[in-house]
Amino acid sequence: MLNKVNQTIVSQKITQKICDDGFVLIENILSIHELKRIRQLIKNHFRHHGVVANSGLTQPNAAVEVPEINWLFYHPKILAVMGQLLGQEQIMFTSHCDVHCRTLSAWHKDDGMKVMEGGYFGFPAYDQEDCKVYKVALYLQDHDRNKAGLTVRKGSHKLSDINQGEEVYLKTKGGDAIIFDVRLTHTGQQDIYPVEFLEKPNAVIKKGLNKVLKISSQTTEQYLKKIYDGLFGDRLSIFFTYGLPNEYTKNFAINNMKRQLEQNKNSNLFMSEETKQKFLENNVVLAEEYFKQLKQ
Repeated sequence: MLNKVNQTIVSQKITQKICDDGFVLIENILSIHELKRIRQLIKNHFRHHGVVANSGLTQPNAAVEVPEINWLFYHPKILAVMGQLLGQEQIMFTSHCDVHCRTLSAWHKDDGMKVMEGGYFGFPAYDQEDCKVYKVALYLQDHDRNKAGLTVRKGSHKLSDINQGEEVYLKTKGGDAIIFDVRLTHTGQQDIYPVEFLEKPNAVIKKGLNKVLKISSQTTEQYLKKIYDGLFGDRLSIFFTYGLPNEYTKNFAINNMKRQLEQNKNSNLFMSEETKQKFLENNVVLAEEYFKQLKQ
């Protein structure tokens, strides 16, 4: 009985935290074996596939384009946490999944307001309590000693201005999961060398190379990033999204899929029948049921 009481308290705390702050950090959601497995699958994919973006490689619509990772989406621990955060057993998988390798980032929200008119919800939904669309972020290596992981602006899921909210860097280990509201302002790795004590030397090196070799700042940054990536290896991450089975999540899923298809320049919409069955067995509703209009 005590364990059940403790679990209830924990559930209430994380549910309140994501409502207030817009994010929660769940440690050790993947085992070491699962972490190694998913890293290898993604590395194999990026050897021959992916879209060049943000100084690295990305794979939009990975739920369809990288089917070998689909076991992750109905992972028992992940579904249990999402059920707690969304407050009910039946949740919706939006079909959104982006996989990244060595990408850089800037401050942004994932509500699509900068992508299309009205964003993915069709309007600025910052004051809508029934709008609960949550993204799972998995960084597949440790980021507790650098700034190459996720930084968020606390409480910014309630604000339209991306410059508002206290900055919080989330020190994660491989296997941890960050769940955040898609309206939350956040950024991944911004600097080529995401370590504080290298910021000044990096600036000096860039200035020197620009002056001596007479090359552009962009070329210098590309050169330095190649050095960093060579030293520290592939930095991999996965983002995928669930929500309440309501109109907000449905609209998010449809409009976000439009963005993914445009990036991939294809029309691959649907997951395999085997994957669909796994979701249904776990009481997960699939947003792809509404994607038929996208085929037209």
